[in-house]
Amino acid sequence: VCASVVMFYKNKILLLYDHKWKHYVLPQGHKENKEVLKNTALREASEETGFKNLKVVKKLKKYQYHYSENNKIIYKTIHVYLVEILNPSKTKRKLEPHEKYSNNFFKTNEAIKKARWPQDKKVIALSKNYIK
Repeated sequence: VCASVVMFYKNKILLLYDHKWKHYVLPQGHKENKEVLKNTALREASEETGFKNLKVVKKLKKYQYHYSENNKIIYKTIHVYLVEILNPSKTKRKLEPHEKYSNNFFKTNEAIKKARWPQDKKVIALSKNYIK
C-alpha cells in the first residue's frame, strides 16, 4: 500500500523530475508498519521534496495497478492525497539511494502534460477543483 501526493503552493503543482528516468512524477511511497495513510502521504511528501509545513486538503482518489518484475506480477494500491505547502521553507531531503529528484512547479494544465504516468495526469486534473 502506497500514498501519492498532488502537492501545491499557491496555484502551482509540484512535480518531481526523476533524473534517472528523465520524467516527471508525483511524490509517492510505501506505508510504514501501522502508519495512517494520511501520515504516509505527509512523510513521503516531506522526505522527497524537503518541504515540511504541509497540510492534507483531501483524499483525491484510490487506484490499483500491476506490473511484472523478475517474472512476478506485483500489485499496488495507491491512495492519492491533495497536500498544500503552507510555507515554502525547506529542510534537507531524505531520499533513498535510487531517488534522484528535483522539485519543479507548474500551472495545473502544464503539470498534466508533463506528468509521466496516466494516473498522475488524472489525479492532477482532479485537483484543479481545489486549487485557486
